[in-house]
Amino acid sequence: MAASRHECSICMDSFKNPKLISCHHSFCYKCLEDYVQVNLHNGCFNCPICRTSIHLPESGISGFQTNFYIDTDTKENFPCEICGPKNVASSRCLDCEENLCQSCCFVHEKSKATRHHKISDLVTLDPEMKGKIRQRVFCDQHPEEEIKLVCRDCKVPICFMCKAVQHDTHPTKALADAAAEVKMTLDTKLNQCSDKLRRIKASTVKGEELDRSINDAEQEELKAVDDQCSLLHKVIDEEAAKFKDKIKNVYRLLKEQNAVIIGYMQEEFKSCSNTKDITQDLRDKGTDIEIIKKSPDIEQLISAAILKTDPPTSTIRVNSKLFSPAKIIATNLIPLIGILQDSTDAEEISRQEREEREIKQREDRERKQREKREKKEIEEKEKKEIEHRQIKEMSQKMETRVKDLEGELSTTRKQYDEAKANN
Repeated sequence: MAASRHECSICMDSFKNPKLISCHHSFCYKCLEDYVQVNLHNGCFNCPICRTSIHLPESGISGFQTNFYIDTDTKENFPCEICGPKNVASSRCLDCEENLCQSCCFVHEKSKATRHHKISDLVTLDPEMKGKIRQRVFCDQHPEEEIKLVCRDCKVPICFMCKAVQHDTHPTKALADAAAEVKMTLDTKLNQCSDKLRRIKASTVKGEELDRSINDAEQEELKAVDDQCSLLHKVIDEEAAKFKDKIKNVYRLLKEQNAVIIGYMQEEFKSCSNTKDITQDLRDKGTDIEIIKKSPDIEQLISAAILKTDPPTSTIRVNSKLFSPAKIIATNLIPLIGILQDSTDAEEISRQEREEREIKQREDRERKQREKREKKEIEEKEKKEIEHRQIKEMSQKMETRVKDLEGELSTTRKQYDEAKANN
């Protein structure tokens, strides 16, 4: 049984210190540590869920980021914005837009300047307001400035000071507007992912129906053999057993083939469902800055899941007439049991499906490599465009400065000539 979004897929229990690895799957710190000790090879290990190769940081498991989405679900403590993070806020002034601890709230309500402000308990604060509180992020370079813009050229969140200094010539967009654009893209991806899940689910249902048909057909064949052999008594028991063994082998092979297909579809469903859950968490619970920073990786991950080749359609055929009863003739006992069709048909199906899976896997690998190359080319092109624009801006500034210097030199010469003439 698959783990829920709030359960570790290794221990199947609630997360304890969840760590987020690069494929965006999370596991308990201790569970991941034990798993890596057994499965680490050349500094890498495969994700227990999607089997993606993960590089272990130099600092070990602690080097992986703590899953902030799970933390968001379980922790709603905000620091007091008056006396600092050492005290947990219990209230919020809706006029000042500040979180207050009990002591600061008491002073706030007694002060003449703020006694009429509206105070709300953080526990009863609606989720939308709590989301806005979490979204307040301040600039690393200018700690007193809140991040409210996104540089369209550099694709990074910035404050107004950053805009005025480092990004003065770059086009910008409001953080909320930029996040809204990303959310629209994610909505499209989520819809595509939902369609993908529906297709996988439909294929799984067909596979399960086929499995039931195989079992029913097997029982029907075995019953036909038993009914026919009961007429031949003990004389033909050994031959009847051989027929039954052959039939069982044929249907065992069919069931094994179908089990592989069902397993493949279930794995695809689980992987795609996990990808959707990760994207949904970012879409619904991530802050604007988290959405901007993480959306490229998330979009690449969900695009890979959506573009991945759909599960193969089974070509297994269930032949309910595999066994054909015959009239009993004492002089020829073996043919009396019946005629058993050649079992090589199932073996040929197995070979064909194995080849199809190998072709699909090869196509997936080639597609991923092609997407990786295209992404790298786009990044290099964007980098060159930014460098070219920066060089052009610098050249324009230098030309302007040269003109200013020429003007200053001309003025100085004129003043010098006038002074010389006066003397």
